[in-house]
Amino acid sequence: MSGAQAILMVDDRPENLLALERTLAGVGAELVRAVSGQAALAATLERDFAVAILDVQMPVLDGFELAELLRGDPKTRAMPIIFLTAASWEEEQIFKGYESGAVDYIVKPYHPDILISKVRVFLALDAQQAELRRHRAELSAVNAELEAFAYSVSHDLRAPLRAIDGFGQALLEDFQQSLDDVGKDYLHRVLREGRRLTGLIDDLLVLSRVSRAEMDREQVSLSDLAAEQVATLRAGEPDRQVEVSIASELTAYGDCTLLRQVLDNLISNAWKFTGRVDRAKIEVGRADQGGEGAFFVKDNGAGFDMAYADQLFAPFQRLHKEEDFPGTGVGLSTVQRVVTRHGGRIWCESEVDRGTTFWFTLGEEGASVDGTSGVTW
Repeated sequence: MSGAQAILMVDDRPENLLALERTLAGVGAELVRAVSGQAALAATLERDFAVAILDVQMPVLDGFELAELLRGDPKTRAMPIIFLTAASWEEEQIFKGYESGAVDYIVKPYHPDILISKVRVFLALDAQQAELRRHRAELSAVNAELEAFAYSVSHDLRAPLRAIDGFGQALLEDFQQSLDDVGKDYLHRVLREGRRLTGLIDDLLVLSRVSRAEMDREQVSLSDLAAEQVATLRAGEPDRQVEVSIASELTAYGDCTLLRQVLDNLISNAWKFTGRVDRAKIEVGRADQGGEGAFFVKDNGAGFDMAYADQLFAPFQRLHKEEDFPGTGVGLSTVQRVVTRHGGRIWCESEVDRGTTFWFTLGEEGASVDGTSGVTW
């Protein structure tokens, strides 16, 4: 099967096909003749066509009937169809041609240059679609490689890490009397770094899945997602006193699982970075930003110097010391990818020791509303 673009020409009169072939000789595509509707259907089984040019008046299977059959077949449904006929200028016939699925209806005698220009447009569109299909195939191959890599990370790297952690714990429990304080400190460091690497692997897997996950859009209550995450954080640190305010009726149209990751990461960060504040406060809401409705998560925690804001969403980039605020530096990269996949954007405002506000939108499809009241606890 040839890889060149092809044009399907259908007419029961060979002399008409010959004339059309001469007209289209210079368009740079292979010209395939069919002297009947049945022959045209058979030709579409053998190869793909960039455009089909059909006569209307043909025996057994006329052009309108052929067009309807082509439109009913998934393989040829998107193929552009041009009717080229001497049948009629009547509006009823022209309307019937468009109703049967044609993109154009040309009545003879026609100007050759006009037909050539229209055919070239469809050839260019077909070439663009072929390029898109090629890119999709390449992307599919890359995704398959990422899937294999994620599997390898999940299974092949976790096993030795579990062994390191297990034997390290055994050393602490069974040989504690044989180790001096320096040895115990070294062993604790090994265990701590092993667990940190496990957390890093977990976050990398999440980041990978976020980029490849299928989107299942629905109406999502961001207020509920935020409240659930706050409840989880409170359960983990019941002694912490944090004032949290969540606006009611914060809703968005998007993937619930992915949007949960956005709220979980942003609120967890706010919770973490307010850990050294006497009267910690976190607010989740929505406000107008330059004529655009944007959601926000605000805290009065450690903050950071905005001179380094360009590093914030890059994987593994951290603006605070590990011993002050632990983390892998992957969470905000995950948030950015989710927001971008929803057609939105994310940015922040921060000041050292004065807190941070993360703003994000979810694109036009994620249009949202929020109420005037909320819950504070």
